[in-house]
Amino acid sequence: MKASSNFIRAAMTAAGLAHLVNLVPYARGQKQTDSGFEWNSLTPSVNLNWVNCYSDATQCTRFSVPLNYSDPSAGTAAIALIRIPSPLGLSGSPAYRGPVLFNPGGPGGSGVYYTLLLGKTIASVIGPEFDLVSFDPRGVHNSTPQISFFTSEAERAAFDLSATALNMEPDSFDGVPERWARMQVLGRLAKDRDIGIFNHVTTDNVARDMLSIVQAHGQEKLLYWGISYGSVIGSTFASMFPDKIERLLIDGILDVEGYYNMDYANGVLDADKVLQTFFDGCAAAGPDRCAFHSPTPSGIKDRLASLSASLLLQPMPAYSPSLPAYGVLNHVTLLRAVYNALSTPYSTFSVLAQGLKALEEGDAGLVFQLAQPVVNEAFAVIACADAAAVEDGPEQIKAYAERISGLSSFASFPASYRLACR
Repeated sequence: MKASSNFIRAAMTAAGLAHLVNLVPYARGQKQTDSGFEWNSLTPSVNLNWVNCYSDATQCTRFSVPLNYSDPSAGTAAIALIRIPSPLGLSGSPAYRGPVLFNPGGPGGSGVYYTLLLGKTIASVIGPEFDLVSFDPRGVHNSTPQISFFTSEAERAAFDLSATALNMEPDSFDGVPERWARMQVLGRLAKDRDIGIFNHVTTDNVARDMLSIVQAHGQEKLLYWGISYGSVIGSTFASMFPDKIERLLIDGILDVEGYYNMDYANGVLDADKVLQTFFDGCAAAGPDRCAFHSPTPSGIKDRLASLSASLLLQPMPAYSPSLPAYGVLNHVTLLRAVYNALSTPYSTFSVLAQGLKALEEGDAGLVFQLAQPVVNEAFAVIACADAAAVEDGPEQIKAYAERISGLSSFASFPASYRLACR
């Protein structure tokens, strides 16, 4: 578990509860329409034809790249780019230093959406000498063709990819064969409905797209900031184009070797330590600043354990009409909500505290929002296509889960990812 570094702390704190709630449906892989701008009004081009979009502060373009760099005749993809332009660049100042490409994470994360939420703060971090440029990687959200293998929201809901559907907690092992079989069906569905893009949305192709974007800017070398999965993109770019880097910042780093081997176990090694900072910080903050406050860290930890034990016996209905989001909150969903919060403690711990307090009072809605699935169509296609093939049957996946179970309270989640790619 890698929390974002101090570079991003100010930006994540600025997000607050309202931004978190806005992010939830996007992270869950639900279809969302960006209000205020129609991407299809832009004609994809090999040139960066920037136009104002969303607000006076941002500009957008659709950038045409080969779908298959080895076979340019195979068609093209259109990458959705957004930028907050440097005022020095707009004025033609010699102090202008070019674009910094930014990726907020994923796979499946939308750089466009993230820039709309936090771009001004990120731009203030990198400074006025640079354009802040982000993008939806090929196949993701506003980039086309889009990764999708469900024909309707009803079908998408039927193939639930929530923490419960991919549950690899030891107390759920009896259900692993059925969940494994469902993933087999999902894999066949994806294969049959692939329109010829799934083999070309891999991270190495995203790296090639970034080089093309840099060159279209008239630059020779990359300036880049990538967080979480963005660190995988940055590392991949560095291995492919080591002589094309000017500055590269990889933040909230994923285990790249583990990512490419579908073994995320190293990602949970410090998760319990991060959770302990929630207990410690909430106790120190006092009841006015932490909704889930108890006088001691151990008291907060015990209350969380009590909630989990209660949900094990009796799951709770959860409904959040503002999203909308609804479902059943059980002990695994609660664990997923806590785990999700660990990645962005500066913005999310206060929200987690509010959600846990509400849960004690019988309202599961906010915790359910925090438990949005990380595995969606884009994640499944990109991460599974990037990784070495997972040939495990149910018993092998259970054995993997058992082998790593002692690493962390959250060790079932790497096994869930492995199950999703089977």
